[in-house]
Amino acid sequence: MDEDTIIATFCQKLKTLRLANGLTLEELGEMSGVSISTISKIENRQQKPSFETVLRVSRALRINFVHMLETPSNHHHLARRTITRAGTEPKLQGDHYTYATHAAEITHKAIIPTIMTIRNRDVPPADQWSTHHGEEFIYVLSGTIELHTEEYAPATLNEGDSCYLDSAMRHAFVSTGDSDATVLSVFIATPRLVSALDGHRQSVRDGHGKSVRDGQAKSVQEANGKSRPDGQAE
Repeated sequence: MDEDTIIATFCQKLKTLRLANGLTLEELGEMSGVSISTISKIENRQQKPSFETVLRVSRALRINFVHMLETPSNHHHLARRTITRAGTEPKLQGDHYTYATHAAEITHKAIIPTIMTIRNRDVPPADQWSTHHGEEFIYVLSGTIELHTEEYAPATLNEGDSCYLDSAMRHAFVSTGDSDATVLSVFIATPRLVSALDGHRQSVRDGHGKSVRDGQAKSVQEANGKSRPDGQAE
């Protein structure tokens, strides 16, 4: 999958999901911390998004960033399989973590396996904590981390420790050892999120027909637990 295709997919999904959520450019800008002009240019493919921008708008839309970068697929085989060889996994670097994505060849997965390197030694700003609809399993492969969540006191996880959490709850990681910690993160999409993403894919296949788009808006709003009055989309 080439970079131009990935960027084009993200630009299209960004505008589709923003409108489906009934958000104006200004509202998404306030939620994500990304300027209105930047969002507008990205949606119109006039500017290439940085990975940190991808993370910020994905957090605002409460969707895992991998789902935002996946291209539409017409293949729905029930016997899918892929092998990721050591050292071949795509790596993406944010301000605090490095993500090595596995099984990248399979799109629209119910689970997303990622090896995360936790580079930061300080707690990220609250607006940069992760949040996306679904559930997440964390297993510490090496080092020691401190897990921060908005509903619980910070917890220390050592090598071999694990945590299962509702990933819609804001959460962040801090490496507390001398070296960067690595963790296995397995994100599991909930049925409501899968339904919302299916609505987006159907909208793409059907050329953004009105009835399909309306159905997508409802499914995304249900996935986000949010509904806005009509007429506020920009």
